[in-house]
Amino acid sequence: MPRIAHVCALSAGLIAALAVAHERIGLALALVLLLLLAASVVVAPRARWRAGLIALGAALAVQPVLRDAGWVIWLDGLAVLATAGALVTAPATWGDVARSVTAPLRLLRGTALAGRATVALMPERAGRRWRPVLTGVALAVILLSGFGALFVAADAAFADLADETLDLQLDTGELIWRAVLGMTAAAVVGSLVAAARPRPLGPKPLGRVPGVVELRIALSALVALFIAFVVVQLQVLFGGAGYVRRTTGLGLGEYARQGFTAMLVVAALTLAVVAFAARRRDPVVRGLLAALCLLCLVVLVSAQHRLGLVVDAYGLTRVRVAGEAAVPWLAGLLALVLAAGAHPGIARRGPRLAITGTLAAILAFSLSDPDRRIAERAVDRHARTGQIDLDYLEGLSADAIPALRRLPEPLRSEVLEPLVRDLERPDGIAGLNLSRARAR
Repeated sequence: MPRIAHVCALSAGLIAALAVAHERIGLALALVLLLLLAASVVVAPRARWRAGLIALGAALAVQPVLRDAGWVIWLDGLAVLATAGALVTAPATWGDVARSVTAPLRLLRGTALAGRATVALMPERAGRRWRPVLTGVALAVILLSGFGALFVAADAAFADLADETLDLQLDTGELIWRAVLGMTAAAVVGSLVAAARPRPLGPKPLGRVPGVVELRIALSALVALFIAFVVVQLQVLFGGAGYVRRTTGLGLGEYARQGFTAMLVVAALTLAVVAFAARRRDPVVRGLLAALCLLCLVVLVSAQHRLGLVVDAYGLTRVRVAGEAAVPWLAGLLALVLAAGAHPGIARRGPRLAITGTLAAILAFSLSDPDRRIAERAVDRHARTGQIDLDYLEGLSADAIPALRRLPEPLRSEVLEPLVRDLERPDGIAGLNLSRARAR
């Protein structure tokens, strides 16, 4: 492991254990993500698109300083890991994309690599004597941390026994959590370094793909099913509430909620079918796949229309705001697939365009401040209709507080009380967060 990457691994593990575990979302988490990204940059091969990926990854890594919504930060963190994986693997095919996504998650190999790099720092004579001992201790710590965390969580009596046995000021569960988090951060860096090693060259096997006749039959049937569904959706789109009530007996709002998630799953499965079947270079198969993508775009338009009806009637929630972002993202991927089928140059760049576009979409979603948007829509809806869901709003993050201050009394005090109470806990340097600072 390169020395700089090794330093990044140890630093990320130390910060994760001491300043991220049991602390607020903030500066410490951003530093860990930046260190993971820096380690991947050190070992990443040279590539034209590298600078853009690094910029996107760095912008995603600093989001814990800007946002307080944990669900958004989780998404940003996963995007940083995906960025690091793309940097070290430099994916050129769709199969490489899957490899880049899983690269940071091979923790056993990463732990072994980080451990060997640490032991290698010892003098040679001392190393021969102490390496087996240190390796055994490291393995013991890993096993005890993992199984100990499970046993502590499984039984309160065992947790009390562990606390009494160790006689530590800190809670045993907290110690174990800090150890696990620190080692995981170091192991992720090791996984990225291991994934950056050269791969054997040579043609890749096609894999088990059905023949041309089988694909033509199966895809033709699927296209026919899509056409039938799209025809129904067009009737709903132009027929409106009256058509829905006559044919289904449902109100427009209830009908709109029904099936939105299923439509998103259909779009995702369509992309999987295209990725699988496009390996057969048959013009009829490719024509059917193009028709499938076009029809799926219509399905996504219908899904977006349904979601718009639900939002207009009931306001925004985290699930709905995520759905609003997922629809254009899936539509963009389908459009990229269509463009790749029409132009060989786009086909060659397709995997990297998909990765870059996805990371840019996640960054835009985070910068849009979802919790604040939810609160703003709720405040506007209350002003328009007098309806509001206080229980849901009380569960939002500090990102929503500036918008919720626009509510009239006594609603404002009622909804802000639990949110403001949470802000009484100091952030410290590790938890430095601009959203919470602005909310105070």
